[in-house]
Amino acid sequence: MELVHLTDLHFGCEDKAALTAVEKFVDQRKPDAVIVTGDISRDGLASELENACAWMRALAAPVMLTPGNHDVPYYEPLGRLLYPWRRIRRAQHGLIVDAWHTEHWSIAPVNTARAWQIRLNWAQGEISRGQTALAAAELQKAAPGALRIVITHHPLDWPNDAPIKGVTRGGVSALRKLADAGAQLFLSGHLHFASTRLFETKALSIVSGTLSQRVRHEPCAFTVLRRPAPHTIEAEVVHIVQGVCETASVRQFRLGGGASPGAPAELHARVE
Repeated sequence: MELVHLTDLHFGCEDKAALTAVEKFVDQRKPDAVIVTGDISRDGLASELENACAWMRALAAPVMLTPGNHDVPYYEPLGRLLYPWRRIRRAQHGLIVDAWHTEHWSIAPVNTARAWQIRLNWAQGEISRGQTALAAAELQKAAPGALRIVITHHPLDWPNDAPIKGVTRGGVSALRKLADAGAQLFLSGHLHFASTRLFETKALSIVSGTLSQRVRHEPCAFTVLRRPAPHTIEAEVVHIVQGVCETASVRQFRLGGGASPGAPAELHARVE
């Protein structure tokens, strides 16, 4: 099994060389799926969303998408109030947007983006108890041995070394509940920063970098996930430098090898 995790494409200020490099990578590797965790546009304009979704549909693999905070009408308060998701729903036809179950994985998407919030930074994430319950219910449908994955735009638990600070409301509590419900892998974006880490020995949390010009402390990047053995997850961070994909690091984690039953533990890491 091989999955490619992309995020924060930000069409409108996309890095065209990075997108071309990803196209070639996917065409050559033919992964089982591409997972995109939101912020596919810069300002939530219809043209940006349509161009981003057209690019995804042209990739040589099925694509799953969940939205981000930039995918609402970003600078249009009335649009955020009255029709926050209308444009992306029109644009995303042909992409997988609902829970996805196969013999190899069960993926539960959760929209952590909000068009409005009563706090200073409305663009930060939130997950409700209802969303958590629905995602947990989807995970219960997983086939025996299938990898159980939750995808969100915002990290449910922000890394301490993230280049921007923030918090996803309800995120840590939801992460614990979903891990208790069987979630093994959490994929997210928003930070424009690659991070792979264990959460309280309960699950593996992965944040991917951006494919836009809005880089933070590292080049454009994405993550490749493999399952070389039933109880092993491998995460490869790929940097894109001058239009060329280069492996930045590879880390392996064993599922069921941690401090508690079913918990992941790191096997080894390689940094290049």
